[in-house]
Amino acid sequence: MMALNTAFFADLLVQSVKRPREAAQRVIALDLPVPLLGQAAVAVAAASAVLSWFATAFFPVPVETPWMALTASPLRMALVQLAGMLLVAGVMTGLGRVFGGKGRYAQALALAVWIDAALLCVQAAQVVLMLLFPLFASALGLVAFVLFLRMTTLFTAALHDFQSGFLVFLGVTATFLMAALVVAILLGMLGLVPAAGA
Repeated sequence: MMALNTAFFADLLVQSVKRPREAAQRVIALDLPVPLLGQAAVAVAAASAVLSWFATAFFPVPVETPWMALTASPLRMALVQLAGMLLVAGVMTGLGRVFGGKGRYAQALALAVWIDAALLCVQAAQVVLMLLFPLFASALGLVAFVLFLRMTTLFTAALHDFQSGFLVFLGVTATFLMAALVVAILLGMLGLVPAAGA
């Protein structure tokens, strides 16, 4: 196995932005064992939760949203982040299988963990910008969202060796919208999200 040092991750990060398909192939080629992927997922979720909690604590959102109940504590944030990674991996795997793809869930999980790890850099930069230039921090949030969609789409295409990134984008977007709707309904039924006007 190649050396997983700082230089490797820095190069992979740049490649993930410029040439996502090639970056995905490198991640898949690592063939990381599932237990290690689980540890990496927990570490990334914890780091993201700490950054999110820091941003929320020092720069609270003035308007309360239904989803704030899910991010009321760092532990809850970490669990949501971890569930999100598992969901993304499931979407990447399932969507590809529907259209004849052969990618495995373990490979998709590795890609999902790396997507979140890469976005951690953007999240960290966003927290710093909140202290210095709050307006630019908001713009960086939009950049993170675009990067997430781009990486998820092209990583899924690379995972299943699909050629049309646009068709994969449509499938990923539609699947995430449906998944978000189902999750919102389930959370409402469980009383974890307050009803409108409550």
